[in-house]
Amino acid sequence: MRDLRSYIIFLNKEKGYKNETIRRKIHSLKSFFNFLYSQEYIDKNPAIAIHALKSEERLPVYMSIEEIKALIKAPMKSNAEHGLRDKCILEMLAMTGMRRFELQSLSWDNIDFKENVISVYGKGKKERKIPIQEPLVSDLWAYFQTRLPLTNQAVFISEKGNRLSISPIQQMFHKYLKFCGLDGKGYTLHKFRHSYATLLLENGVDIFSIQKLLGHSDLNSTKIYTHVNVNKLKQDVKKLPLFID
Repeated sequence: MRDLRSYIIFLNKEKGYKNETIRRKIHSLKSFFNFLYSQEYIDKNPAIAIHALKSEERLPVYMSIEEIKALIKAPMKSNAEHGLRDKCILEMLAMTGMRRFELQSLSWDNIDFKENVISVYGKGKKERKIPIQEPLVSDLWAYFQTRLPLTNQAVFISEKGNRLSISPIQQMFHKYLKFCGLDGKGYTLHKFRHSYATLLLENGVDIFSIQKLLGHSDLNSTKIYTHVNVNKLKQDVKKLPLFID
């Protein structure tokens, strides 16, 4: 037991490993000693009383409004071959916060242009309704016109007419990041989703509405965005024009 605790301290202090790395090593040790115990090589598991360190809270990385606007304009500004399609993809991600696979699996019959609502089928095939607004509505409608007569219900298709897979969507995203000079900042499609949630929260949308829009079954998955908001509030209160001598 003492040796194990010394090992954990060594990983933390000497090696400088992060909590998540140490957690994985602790779980591996527990599994190893459980195996030895089950095979009767040892009388008890010496690691059973060793508790994994608490996971470090990671604040989500998100893009600014200016960066998002620049990214959305990039397809048309760069005269890309599939500019309108790509613009719609970026607008869809920015204005709905849907996941990569939800975007990839989207069909035209999921979009209600009359009510301006999209039906999204997330994890576990759970359906949620996401309202859409301008300019996404107009751009989607314009893109729809280029697809007539409709031979494929998939909203976003490749040059061969097949449903666009996730890999080309990721490549397209990084291409426009580079065009805007935003590459190297660690932005990903998933962090684009973070941007949607964070900007909603910063503009007064309550956490429960954000939970529904993101399709989180557990509110704890959504609460991470409140930490970002607290950081912003800390900066905001510094602007209070009240000074005490």
